Amino acid sequence: MEFSGLDLNTVIQTLTKILPILVGVLVGSLALQFVLYQFLHKVVKTKHALPYTLLAPAAIAIVAFLLYPLGYNTLLAFSELKRSTFPCYSPVAIGECELTHLYGLDYGFANFRDVFFRVRDGEILGWGRLLRTADSTFPVLLQRTALWTGLNVIFHFTIGLGLALLMNQKIRFKGIYRSLIVLPWAIPSVITALTWKQEFHAQYGFVNVMISSFGGQPISWLDDPVLAFVAVVFVNVWLGVPFYMVMLLGGLQSIPADFYEAAHIDGANARQSFWTITLPMLRPIIIPAVTLDVIWTFNKLDIIFIISGGGPQEKTNILVSALFNAAFGPAATQQLGFAAAFSIVIFFILFIFAVIWITSSGGLKEIYDR
Repeated sequence: MEFSGLDLNTVIQTLTKILPILVGVLVGSLALQFVLYQFLHKVVKTKHALPYTLLAPAAIAIVAFLLYPLGYNTLLAFSELKRSTFPCYSPVAIGECELTHLYGLDYGFANFRDVFFRVRDGEILGWGRLLRTADSTFPVLLQRTALWTGLNVIFHFTIGLGLALLMNQKIRFKGIYRSLIVLPWAIPSVITALTWKQEFHAQYGFVNVMISSFGGQPISWLDDPVLAFVAVVFVNVWLGVPFYMVMLLGGLQSIPADFYEAAHIDGANARQSFWTITLPMLRPIIIPAVTLDVIWTFNKLDIIFIISGGGPQEKTNILVSALFNAAFGPAATQQLGFAAAFSIVIFFILFIFAVIWITSSGGLKEIYDR
């Protein structure tokens, strides 16, 4: 029996090789945890031996999959790693390249400088070009990224809150409606993007079919810069609304009904109850949800990459798509050291936003603090 070129014997042989490794890793991990527990309990004699032992795998995972890549990315930002110099960074190249010249502050300064400025013979000539078109500079891409992020987050929140308020009411078939609304979130975004790309087709797409059925003229959505930007924003909004609805609906259902009854007795109408009870009680959910949504949307590459490809005329590109082009674009633009520096710049933009937003919005305060 074969499936996609794989026969049953090949699968069995592969499993017989992999399963012993997995079992060994599992048994070894349990043994290490037992040793760690005994060390903490009997040698260190801490009363938190069990919690520390249970947290150890997560701590190791954070170091392995977060801190190490971040540190290595920072190291690459201070290198001249690109397609032409890539062989020199291979372990087999030791002795063939001057390894002492592969990393340095000069390379890091040049990489970070090139994110913002175009330099020739040591003279700054203006804003640096991050893509092929002349206006693909850092300020232009940052403004477009801010517009992309702002529009998506605003529509995500407003539509998601509206649906959450609606689903919190006593209506028939509420479970079916919830399932249908959550469906876009459950489907992988790549599949959604490929589907919507066909729906925006100038001749055969469902969107233009609907426009034509109402007497309008078909629109070349992906051939016009503004319309292409509208299309990718629409698809990302369609994807992101269920996240807010699920989060906010859970928050709405946790608000005690006594609060609304007391407000009604005091003469408050629905609008006043919403502003004085609903929104303040939802603050612990809204602030982290908006924070995560801004970070996710700011770094959202797949929708733009699949639907518009950054076009037309690179007018739908944002910072993260320019970063992707620098690292994995055409051979002439594969500058990994520069891309690493570029990614650190994006990281600090989001980090500064998160700090300002959380502190200014009171996200670290308890809901009942006065």
